[in-house]
Amino acid sequence: MTNGGTPAAPCRVTLRRFVPHGQTDTSVKRRVGGAAAFIIRVSLFGLISINAFAAAGSCPAGLPVTGNNCYFIAANGADTNNGTSESTPWLHAPGMPNCTGNCAAVTPQAGNGFIFRGADTWHFGNSGASPYTGGAWDINQWWGAAGSNCQYEGSQTACIYWGVDTTWHAGSAWSRPTLTGDNPASTSLVASCAYQVRANTHDTSTNALIVAAPQSIIDNFELTGMCSQDSTPTSGVGDTYIEYFGTGVSGSGMSFMENLYIHGWTATTAAGQGNDVQPGTLIGGGNNGIQTLDHIVIDGSDSNPGSWGWGTFPSFYHLRDSIVRYTNQGVGQWCHDVHDNIFEHFYNHNSGAGSHTNIFECNDDSNGTAPNQPQNTPNVFYNNIVRHDDPSFGPAGQVHLWFCPETVPEYWFNNLVYDVANENVWDYAGPPVYGCSGTGGQFMFNNTLVDVTQPCYVSTVNHGGQYLTVYNEHLVNTPFDNGTIPCTGLSSATNIAMSDSTATMQGYTTGMGGTDGGTNTCAQDSTTPCAPTSASDSTVGTGANHQNYCTILASYSSEYAIGTEAATACQYGTTDGCAYVTTNHTMVCPGQTAVARPASGAWDSGAYQFAGTGDPPGPPSNLLAMPQ
Repeated sequence: MTNGGTPAAPCRVTLRRFVPHGQTDTSVKRRVGGAAAFIIRVSLFGLISINAFAAAGSCPAGLPVTGNNCYFIAANGADTNNGTSESTPWLHAPGMPNCTGNCAAVTPQAGNGFIFRGADTWHFGNSGASPYTGGAWDINQWWGAAGSNCQYEGSQTACIYWGVDTTWHAGSAWSRPTLTGDNPASTSLVASCAYQVRANTHDTSTNALIVAAPQSIIDNFELTGMCSQDSTPTSGVGDTYIEYFGTGVSGSGMSFMENLYIHGWTATTAAGQGNDVQPGTLIGGGNNGIQTLDHIVIDGSDSNPGSWGWGTFPSFYHLRDSIVRYTNQGVGQWCHDVHDNIFEHFYNHNSGAGSHTNIFECNDDSNGTAPNQPQNTPNVFYNNIVRHDDPSFGPAGQVHLWFCPETVPEYWFNNLVYDVANENVWDYAGPPVYGCSGTGGQFMFNNTLVDVTQPCYVSTVNHGGQYLTVYNEHLVNTPFDNGTIPCTGLSSATNIAMSDSTATMQGYTTGMGGTDGGTNTCAQDSTTPCAPTSASDSTVGTGANHQNYCTILASYSSEYAIGTEAATACQYGTTDGCAYVTTNHTMVCPGQTAVARPASGAWDSGAYQFAGTGDPPGPPSNLLAMPQ
């Protein structure tokens, strides 16, 4: 069998040995190391030969793969080169249909790295441009090795890395290598697409850039230039920037997607009209695989926001430090660790090309049983911002946030929701329509909600608010919902409710409408939206101390993301997610320095903890601050 579990050549056995060096990448707190390996091939006639691990070159410093395990690709390369150094790169990468010669002779293995030169462009649609890939880039033919050496925030020496060396670039400065479908960006629908991406031999989609693989890392690419002309798109085979099928086993096969900048999509006027479906998706997926989305920038400000959905059933196992804007429709499953993200400027789907739109919908949260992952740890949603609906979004009754809690606990804290329509803002699914039981308990505390509805009774599920606890909320013109079975905390004085006028008088809000067509939005939108500005403000010192929640999170030491990161975040006010740098389309995290909540004594209510001294720090320069 090959890494991907597909049949290999007859009677060939491949064995690998990996020796971690114990190095640390402090930016993501993951341990990386070198890899030593050997391959034993057994022929039909019993002859045994031992070969070096695919004659590769030395990997650049700072990557999750190390040792002599890397190959190099550049726009000035040639597939007849050996590809083992930055001075002798290939022109293509394995998995691109036009990969030939020495490029095609290499079979990617666990522990390999494939390094693209920065500031180069690979063309997927225009066959007259160089380098031309020949069609979709399918890396799903080769998988890294599942287990302890291909882990989120752990050793990744057994993953396959497809990414960059930020010291190697064309021109005078590094920028992400670009993968383009070669269609010009347009904020309007177009009459026709200039180019379509040819399907790869192993690709089921008709027009896709990348087919991702389990136990692989796709890092630091710019993806752009896709255009959909499919009038009757079909789920799973439609137009896609990144498609991912997983392993075939529910919740297994982590695919890592990091530091990507996705933009520049459009569609024709006929796209999706034949069956009323969004014609394209930016990140695909399915139940039979899980994904990490880390420092992702999806920015459709140069695109048609109502045409392509941003996520069609990816598994949001880890979604962090990202921004999603000027797009529509994000729905997935296996939601587990979601924090420090910004969702803004969402649009309704184009008329006649979509029946439903969500900002972030979890059809089923993680049940704690994903293979090769820490077991039975809580799900968390914290330090996120949802804001600035387009006026088209709310009146159509679309979904902002939707959770489907399972049998493990959920902790929702330090989130802000404002300048949005009061439509399906924080939905909670369960029986009888959905199979997620919710019995693990949901703990919702220290969030700030403006002009929406606070869930409590949850009348859409059989058990109502039986398993939901709500404390320390800051509710600006945000009443509790209605029903028969209330949540714990319904009458708690720590939930601070106030009118729009009171919020404006105390400096939380502006008293003026934002982008959604309403009459109020947060003050200090560019720095600390809806934060208290005075020690006398109503949220300061009026919350209960919930260090017990933080202590419980810290007890899950088997998973760093929960037992350390979430547990630490619980002890602080919000970070406001991350700051978006528009000059190079990257995320700077955190968006602000969070203020510690008291170890004993009263917390503030709402997402913020008042610092009490001076104004909060402003963001770095060149950051997106105000809505466009």
